[in-house]
Amino acid sequence: MQKKYGRRPGLKAVDTGARRSAPTFGREAVLSYAEKGGGVRVFENDAERLVSKLLGIDPRVRRFQPQPFAVDLVEGRLLRTAEQRDVARRQYAGRPGPALYTPDFYAEFCSGRRLALEVKLDRYLGAEPDHERIELAKKVLTNYGHEFVRVVMPADLSHQLRSNITLLHHAALRADLRPDDAAVAQIDTLAAQGARTYGDFANGLGVSVNLMPMLVLHGVLAIDLISHRFERRSPMTAAYGSLDHLELMERLAR
Repeated sequence: MQKKYGRRPGLKAVDTGARRSAPTFGREAVLSYAEKGGGVRVFENDAERLVSKLLGIDPRVRRFQPQPFAVDLVEGRLLRTAEQRDVARRQYAGRPGPALYTPDFYAEFCSGRRLALEVKLDRYLGAEPDHERIELAKKVLTNYGHEFVRVVMPADLSHQLRSNITLLHHAALRADLRPDDAAVAQIDTLAAQGARTYGDFANGLGVSVNLMPMLVLHGVLAIDLISHRFERRSPMTAAYGSLDHLELMERLAR
């Protein structure tokens, strides 16, 4: 008997964007918990799920939303709901040239900065029609006070950035393991005594290396999350409260 696939009704509550991401035709759902994104959310692919975790650990980001709105490239407006987008699609059916564009994310910063994000993998940055659509969308977004950033993630599944962001995402879920003042003071002492690597600090603290991402998340230790993975030989420094090492979007922008 031929199988019939439809939208999974259980995903409706977490698929809230202007462009529906919930899978059809038997594809698996790509889900992740995002506190700044309003809870469990569904994403179109693993790269978007990874960026949601990146936004979650970036201390500058107050909240974000996947598939937040559609940009009407014809009338120069933002369509806030899936229903508005569907009406526009029918209205522009058969019209030559790009008519709609939906950012992968909207991010709102504590500073008031508002950002629309496009997520790509480094092995494929899009075809020419995609670039034309984005250039038109940028003009509309600017009129609404939104910046635009294209974030390019590594396609290599073994890349250290992928594992690092995932470890920090899980660390953020463990409020009970937040480092105390004694641990912070000990880190400063170890740095003064010459500790320079992930292993140096783990040995000096007498803790499992599995706990080190928690110290990075809270600004006790710093590591280059794009260039080095969490392993004993990786260079690491005392962060002295700075969270700059968690601000990665600009470094990944192209």
